[in-house]
Amino acid sequence: MSRKSIMITVAIGVVCVGLGVGGTLAAQKFIFKTTGTAPVVAQAKVKEPGPIVSIGDFMVNLQGGAYLKTSISLEATDVKAEAALKAKDAFLKDKVNVVLSNKALTDVQTPEAREKLRQELLKQLNVVADGKIQNVLFLSFIYQ
Repeated sequence: MSRKSIMITVAIGVVCVGLGVGGTLAAQKFIFKTTGTAPVVAQAKVKEPGPIVSIGDFMVNLQGGAYLKTSISLEATDVKAEAALKAKDAFLKDKVNVVLSNKALTDVQTPEAREKLRQELLKQLNVVADGKIQNVLFLSFIYQ
């Protein structure tokens, strides 16, 4: 191939690339109406924390002879729910005692087991609280 034909091929390639890039940018600006910036991804709405209601300390005998001492607070869905939870305090404490006393030491030792216990308490307490609890918080957690 001669030097002249190589130069012509390179020039044609540069022109084609230029037309391709220019055409793409023109299509984005005029046809698809983009501003040239990256599209904004919708961010997940961050859930605001609700009011915290302490329901106290619990010391229960676990199945098999061990014991658990914990302090539990509940995150209410809103201020109205906070008042409802305070009104049902005795029922909530009873439900916590029932759930905890039916657990064995192996049901509370690992982080995964505690998370499972948290979810079970959330479910059981929401039965009493008519769905007004959005989280169960363990402020202390001691077992032996």
